[in-house]
Amino acid sequence: MCDSVEASRHASHDGSSRGRNGRWPKSGLFSFSQSMHQDFPRGSSAFSRVDFSSKITSLDQLCAQATGLDPILRAKVQEWALGSQGHFRYTDDHGNQDFILWQDVWEDPDKIERIRFAKLKTVGRAVEKLMRSYRCLFHFSVYFALCRPSGTRACPGREDVSRLLDVCRQSIVFENVKDLIACVHLIQADPEVTIVRVKNRLDPSYNSYASAGYRDLALNMRICNEHSSHIAVDAHVCEVQLLLKEVARIKNEDGHKRYIHFRNMRGQ
Repeated sequence: MCDSVEASRHASHDGSSRGRNGRWPKSGLFSFSQSMHQDFPRGSSAFSRVDFSSKITSLDQLCAQATGLDPILRAKVQEWALGSQGHFRYTDDHGNQDFILWQDVWEDPDKIERIRFAKLKTVGRAVEKLMRSYRCLFHFSVYFALCRPSGTRACPGREDVSRLLDVCRQSIVFENVKDLIACVHLIQADPEVTIVRVKNRLDPSYNSYASAGYRDLALNMRICNEHSSHIAVDAHVCEVQLLLKEVARIKNEDGHKRYIHFRNMRGQ
């Protein structure tokens, strides 16, 4: 079984919510990205245990790992939501969609079946993102290996599908910034989790035009426990999106269609 993470997790963060002027405070959440890199420096033991030189070049392998990690990640987000007033998307008796506090449903099997957990990224979208955002030519690798001129090399990094870090992903929704930060602290303190990247789209300095106005805090992580190690997915990087309910409400079916149109226009 893999070693537990020993990196320091003692940094404290201010949990204050939005001020009277409607702007998010500069302390607390927005210092999180910087402090994460201080807590987990690139040369620390938490990172050095992972061999980053061994990268996946097969999308099939990446998707297989994501499929194995999916139920493990679902169990984790339920645990974190329970301790931080987290919500999940929910379909009621009349077919209406809303968000429900996990504490109100976690012991009710009938209600749990109505929770809409995030699905794995489809293969089609994975290929699209790899081609558009990362210029990946992984699916031509056999052609390059057999047909490229003698003495030439394949373009480095062009077959690196491991850059795709959100095939397996989940979201937790919160009423306020204070609860969201509480969840961040729970994830930081989890000895089975190694956070490898933080994308803080809640920072006021973030240009939300790049995401069509959408904002969240995305944490990319590895989960290393008995279950993930047993099926060899403890090195797979997944994503947890933490977002506020006022933003999550516009992340509905119509809103997602508009975002897809925006994404296609930008070639992402």
